[in-house]
Amino acid sequence: MAAKSKLDLKKEQVLQAASEVFSRFGFEKTTLDDIGQRAGLNKASLYYYFKNKEEIFIAVVLHETKAFMNDLQVQSLEIFDVHQQINFFLTERIRRYGEVIHLTRLSIDHLQKLEPMFDKVYEETKKQETDFLKSLLKRGHFHLPDTPELVAERLFQLSDSVKHDCIRNAGRFVSGEINFSLAIAQMEFWVKVILK
Repeated sequence: MAAKSKLDLKKEQVLQAASEVFSRFGFEKTTLDDIGQRAGLNKASLYYYFKNKEEIFIAVVLHETKAFMNDLQVQSLEIFDVHQQINFFLTERIRRYGEVIHLTRLSIDHLQKLEPMFDKVYEETKKQETDFLKSLLKRGHFHLPDTPELVAERLFQLSDSVKHDCIRNAGRFVSGEINFSLAIAQMEFWVKVILK
């Protein structure tokens, strides 16, 4: 494995600092000055690595999402029953989304504004997640309504759908955190139905 460049190391330092600041102050109250101060850089230096606060936020989310997905896969495989592994994986990814919104105190308005930028995070993790689900489906020897590839894709889409439905139902002007318990319960129901 090649050694990381100075640029990569500095970007990681900025992302670590930004993660800490976003967690402490939330997205809306965090400034580039806050991130720069925590990273030991001035605000102008941050523009060498990132265009704006939104780009830093998305990079933090992508970095943390990849780490979370790797950890979630390990946790899922520690469960004995394949059906429960699938259920755990799909419901925990919904729960994690709620935690990200809560930890960063991301309002519904900012969430909707940033959502197009989340496409990069979505595309980069989607393949990893569907490949993992496909491997679980193949191991489970289920009587599936279609190929493991297609069922994995549909389960992933369903998980996103119930999550986004929860957000829409919360409304644009809701303060506080979104309760994803209904989305998690719906996902558990559909996993039972699909894998029956």
